[in-house]
Amino acid sequence: MSDLIVGPHAEPRLQPAESVVANHTAAKMNGNLSRSYLVQSTYTGVPLVIADMAITAVALLVSSYVVNLSQGHGFNSGTWTQLPALLLLQFGLISLHGLYPGAGISPVYELRGIVRSTFLAALSLSTINILFGQLPRIEFAIFACTAVMIAVLLPLARHLTRTALAKTSWWGIGTLLIGTASDGSRICSRIQSLRQSGFKLIGYVCRDFENGHSDSNCLGPLDDAYSIASLNGAPVAAIASSEIQESAHRLMFQFPSLVWIGNSSTAQESSDVLGAFTRRLNMPFLRFVPRFCKRALDLMIVIPGLVALAPLFAILAIAIKRRSPGPVIYGSNRVGQHGRRFKMWKFRSMVVGADEVLKQKLASDPVARAEWDRDSKLKDDPRIIAGVGHMLRRFSLDELPQLWNVLTGEMSLVGPRPVPPDEIVRYQAHYYEYTQMWPGMTGLWQVSGRNETTFETRVFLVHHYAANWSLWLDAWILVKTPLTVLTRRGAY
Repeated sequence: MSDLIVGPHAEPRLQPAESVVANHTAAKMNGNLSRSYLVQSTYTGVPLVIADMAITAVALLVSSYVVNLSQGHGFNSGTWTQLPALLLLQFGLISLHGLYPGAGISPVYELRGIVRSTFLAALSLSTINILFGQLPRIEFAIFACTAVMIAVLLPLARHLTRTALAKTSWWGIGTLLIGTASDGSRICSRIQSLRQSGFKLIGYVCRDFENGHSDSNCLGPLDDAYSIASLNGAPVAAIASSEIQESAHRLMFQFPSLVWIGNSSTAQESSDVLGAFTRRLNMPFLRFVPRFCKRALDLMIVIPGLVALAPLFAILAIAIKRRSPGPVIYGSNRVGQHGRRFKMWKFRSMVVGADEVLKQKLASDPVARAEWDRDSKLKDDPRIIAGVGHMLRRFSLDELPQLWNVLTGEMSLVGPRPVPPDEIVRYQAHYYEYTQMWPGMTGLWQVSGRNETTFETRVFLVHHYAANWSLWLDAWILVKTPLTVLTRRGAY
């Protein structure tokens, strides 16, 4: 996959804008795969949650009985008051280690997560007891004994639970294999024999598909992978051939989760669960819960933000009106999620007739022409209103009206830079990644040098954001944005 990432120095081979839109626009997804992943992850993970909580409860109760008995005491009823806290801590820490829903996890990764979670839970419970009361030596011994029992019994309990569930038809996450006709059947058999991994194979698609294919597991051609997966409820794609790495670039923005069977340079988790070197890439942006959380975070910030900033809006409007005749706010055409066009609102920082001023500047100044062709920006822009216009742009105050775009769902607080329609052709295949996401008021481009970055670097940052998105990445960008604005790095 590394050869598919456009770096700052890549030589673009441009397609016409119409071809880019036709070939690389992310059509609005019907939500089937996102819903399927949510539902299937839930009923795949719930049995493991029940097993984990049962073992945790039994371990605490047995440890309490044994330790108290060794000291000549009977069972301490106070143990029941510790149980809810331990169950909550254990569930939270196991979840944070990514052990739910538990599909495709290597035994080594799972064991490490269980041991870490268990001893952290015991340590946290001990700390809580110290802070809110006391921790007798006998109680500490109970917690230590409980942690050891859980660390030993839980991997075994999970294995037995998976083995039993693998015999049912409902358990597991639907998986579509992406391969070639020559190896598809062989790998299908391998995955089907490892149902306890949590993958429920529906079949495979291949590039060299022909009508009348003799293998009943072959469901169609590679180009129909998304529609076949949606129809069969298979939110996981397992890529089994290095020959289709080029297609994997698009698939990673269509499926909530991708698994590579074989070597790959782009992944977040690795394992040998399928009997081969396997790497996994999760795409949280394609999942319902992370998208819901991102939208909820936007609204929680934007609604009070619009109210609090209303006086500043009024002051800026008066300053613009006094300095330059014309409208205070203007809308420029931008391309949004799924290729939809929308008006992106800004405080006007340019003179009326800015387009004509720009044409004259570019026609008379070859250096400016070259700068514009390279970056679509001018450091010495004659269109900007003297004084107030420069102030608005340097501190990004001209972008505050975009809070309305965020409120209406056309943009997000954090995302890729909104693309003008005439720049589509320069994004090429990465335009598909762009149209999967909400464009943002701020993003990696804004905190990575803004106008000082080249256009190729901006395109690379779109890819990087799309492939690595998380709420934590958004939080980091939101924290860094004010610092970037105040230092005026890359602003002109």
